[in-house]
Amino acid sequence: MTSTLAVAIIGAGPRGTSLLERLIANAAECAPDRTIAVHVIDPYPPGGGRIWRSEQSPLLWMNTTAGSCTMFTDETVACEGPVVPGPTLSEWAQELAAGSLSSPSGFRHDPSVSAEVSRMHDGWFTSRRTQSEYLSWVFWKLAEDGGPRVQVHSHVGRAVDVHDLPLGRQRVVMADGLPAIDVDIVLFAQGNVDAEPNAEEVRLTEYAAAHDLCYLPSGPTADHPFDRIPAGEPVIVRGLGLCFVDTAVLLTSGRGGTFHRDDSGELRYEPSGDEPVLFVGSRRGVPYWSKTHYTLTGSPPGPFGHLDDAAVDALGDRPLDFALDIWPLMAREVIHAGYHELAASHPELLDIDARQFVDRLGTLDWDGPELKELVDQAVRFEEDRIDLEETSHPLAGRSFPDLDALQDWMVRYIDTGVRRGRDPRHSAHLGMIQGLISGFSRLTELIGEERISPESWERDIPAFLDLCRFLTSGPPGPRLEELLALTRAGVVKFLGSEMKVTTDGGLFHARSGNVNASVAARSLIEARLPERTVLHVSDPVLSTLVQREEIREERQTDPDGGERYPTGVIDSVGLVDTDSLNRLKRADGTPHESRFGVGALFSGSVASGRFPSPRSNDEFFRQNDTIARAVLHELCRREAAA
Repeated sequence: MTSTLAVAIIGAGPRGTSLLERLIANAAECAPDRTIAVHVIDPYPPGGGRIWRSEQSPLLWMNTTAGSCTMFTDETVACEGPVVPGPTLSEWAQELAAGSLSSPSGFRHDPSVSAEVSRMHDGWFTSRRTQSEYLSWVFWKLAEDGGPRVQVHSHVGRAVDVHDLPLGRQRVVMADGLPAIDVDIVLFAQGNVDAEPNAEEVRLTEYAAAHDLCYLPSGPTADHPFDRIPAGEPVIVRGLGLCFVDTAVLLTSGRGGTFHRDDSGELRYEPSGDEPVLFVGSRRGVPYWSKTHYTLTGSPPGPFGHLDDAAVDALGDRPLDFALDIWPLMAREVIHAGYHELAASHPELLDIDARQFVDRLGTLDWDGPELKELVDQAVRFEEDRIDLEETSHPLAGRSFPDLDALQDWMVRYIDTGVRRGRDPRHSAHLGMIQGLISGFSRLTELIGEERISPESWERDIPAFLDLCRFLTSGPPGPRLEELLALTRAGVVKFLGSEMKVTTDGGLFHARSGNVNASVAARSLIEARLPERTVLHVSDPVLSTLVQREEIREERQTDPDGGERYPTGVIDSVGLVDTDSLNRLKRADGTPHESRFGVGALFSGSVASGRFPSPRSNDEFFRQNDTIARAVLHELCRREAAA
């Protein structure tokens, strides 16, 4: 070894841990005969970081099954660096339960997870506490396997600034008087940081303080001070996504309530008496679709060509309008995929021959009445018919005489969702989701090619992303069944769609457009994550770099109209701007050779917010490998030029 190079990774969650793995994997090829010191910095223990830390309720679950989560590459990953296999979450649990898992130096096993580990299987929705154990084991295994070429140093503390030093080196300034860390290159991988409250949250916080109310603004559910929510009182909850599910868990099971099955097999909730009554609503007014308990028996359907290059080329060489140009083609793809799965797996549910049905789907005129005529002729049951408008907004246009009538409708709706997610007889709905995922991938390509007009981006894309989350990012199936039991028990009451929150008379008030009734409460919970943009995050490093104009928000100017709009990956609104190698751009657009950023806060990032899947050539690994190799090559280039 002739020299020691140094890298800092700010953020020790899953993304930072994977970057560490790729640095170690590529070090021998990209930086031979050199020792590399990697300083991993996070105020929370490494591996899990803040979101996946072990210090949270064991009642909170992952949203990914154990067999669908891995932190290691496999032979399907098409990256330049070497593949270094390791156990999936499920395989790790099996080895741990069998006593055959190595315990790397620095790793501390939490005995409280042992009972769950012994029951885990590929389809298991793991508690976040146990997932934290897996991520911690991965980190310390990497730290052990990296030596002596890669020396890993974990710093449990908060980085508050990064300064330029001579020769391109960087100084990471730490909080609380901890020593600064000097390195050659910094990798930013902070993940889900806090954001400054928006104007409405500021107003509601001030109102709550003035009237001795409880207001919990948007943020990670595990960080909410739910002990401030009194038992027995009504509580208004805004949001019906995953944060709401966690909120309901912590305020019911987390307060001693229990679930059991009655003689008919129906899940029932037994209150403890310490729960509040949750009055919940949102824009859509219904909970997200749950994850299914099954997979498709064959290959995912499609693509069927409705959104291929020829279809896009036929739209002409002009900025495309998502609602007018792209969504009709994508909707065809989604509908085709769902009905194709229905015919392939459940021909007995059709009134015509399944092959004839599929053939006609492939040749009919989608712009005319032929699809409706074919579906009316072939699809026997109403529940198997695909209506994307009804799916997207099931409460739109519905009105109810009172809240009780709305609850009755919601019980039927959620019960249908439970059955849809549990019974493969409804796999056409999963086929439909696969079609949506295929269309989403194509849309991502079009956005990368800057084909979507700025006006359409601002108007249409947020609603489409919301639909994608609604259908694909829902809770585990058992959670939806628990929500059904909570609704039947009267602990959760739904307010409907387009819920509005107002303040009057020293209370919070909520109502929707579906029922002429309002609810007043002394507590209001925002069951959602905050909208994070680089200009409004409260992360000290990023905030300081923005102020010094050393980073900027990602924007691009439309050459035709001069309008500015986000670019990069599909959900990159307000993210830190990076170049093709994920180097941070200064305010003048020049890339910083010593600073790289990837993850939920940075443009160009892929697979942010989810865990990579095994045997899927996951983009998460491919991007991390590219960045790690770029970092190592830059280190060696500099040393050679010195």
